[in-house]
Amino acid sequence: METKELETQRGAGEEAKKQANKVLLESLKRADKVCKEVKKQADIVYKEVKKLAVDKAAKKEADKAHKEALKEAEKVREAIKNEVWAVWHASWDQRAEDLAKAVTKSEERIDRAEKAYEESKKQVDTVHEEARKLAVDKAAKKETDKAHGEALKEADKIRKEAQK
Repeated sequence: METKELETQRGAGEEAKKQANKVLLESLKRADKVCKEVKKQADIVYKEVKKLAVDKAAKKEADKAHKEALKEAEKVREAIKNEVWAVWHASWDQRAEDLAKAVTKSEERIDRAEKAYEESKKQVDTVHEEARKLAVDKAAKKETDKAHGEALKEADKIRKEAQK
């Protein structure tokens, strides 16, 4: 059984999960897009530098710089992705923690309501037994039984309300 509070928390969790996943995927796509753009710019610069290189050593240096630029683009992409994943995991962990707290709170509330119901039921049963002993005729006993049933219904109603 869940309380309304817990139901609300679960619903909010599902919505937060959808949003977090959407942001995650969008961020990962952006990281890839940035990497491709950086590589594209590195290729353009490389071609221009290669045209301007006058000797073999300069061309070799341009090749080396181009490879390094491509490696750096990959490193930047991976750093962005790692950060995105870290943020996503942190939000997921927080969501799980919030949900666990809500579950615990809900269970405690349900337990308290159940204990209160059981205690009320005992009291109603005790009063009912005493009233039946004091009843002088069948009609009085019937009225006592009716009051007992109503009291139990009311206790159950209060228990269910407390568990919402």
